[in-house]
Amino acid sequence: MRPFTLKSTRIMLIAMVLLVSGCSLLRNSWSGPEQRMSGLLEQGSAGFTLRQCGADAAQPVIENATLESIFAQAAQPGQTAIFVDMLGRTDSAGRVQAAKVLRMQSQGRGCADSSANDAQWVALQYQPAWRAVLAANGLTRRDAEQAYSPVSVVTEQLPDGSLNARSLSGDLELWLYPQDCQDVVTGDYFHLHSVLLFNGERQSGCGYQGRQAAP
Repeated sequence: MRPFTLKSTRIMLIAMVLLVSGCSLLRNSWSGPEQRMSGLLEQGSAGFTLRQCGADAAQPVIENATLESIFAQAAQPGQTAIFVDMLGRTDSAGRVQAAKVLRMQSQGRGCADSSANDAQWVALQYQPAWRAVLAANGLTRRDAEQAYSPVSVVTEQLPDGSLNARSLSGDLELWLYPQDCQDVVTGDYFHLHSVLLFNGERQSGCGYQGRQAAP
């Protein structure tokens, strides 16, 4: 066996330092937790770009098969730009890495929609139109005619990821399931399936995570 020399030992130490430094740089390029990113997702010849709400410039989005699939599913024929609300990270070069799409909508108010800001969870359906918002102050229901006052609820998170919110009177109940959902009228994509029960009437819809911290 060839003995180690001082020169070979130095070479090995330098190689180890370079390897550790490279791994550190790789980790730091995606440093920080996932962030909520909302804005206009545009598909061009070079791939996707994201112009976040309130930003002046668009950021390149790293190629992602899931993102491409959801875009193809939610966009209308010929549509090249769509509102997206997702979790992701930005690297040191300013590129966006999409981690999870919460909703992708060709309908609605886009960046002007502040419904997620004051909600833990949002459930909705376009036709017949209804919306249910679960927040710190309770569960608020809205239909095509009016918005109702929030009611206190008891929430339960099930082992399969489903969430149940039931009013103390028992006449209003919301279920959220971790299943992809596409609105049958608009084609909009949401990361949750929802069911709203009110006075024995059952309505199915979609849902997404709000910006309020859930308990």
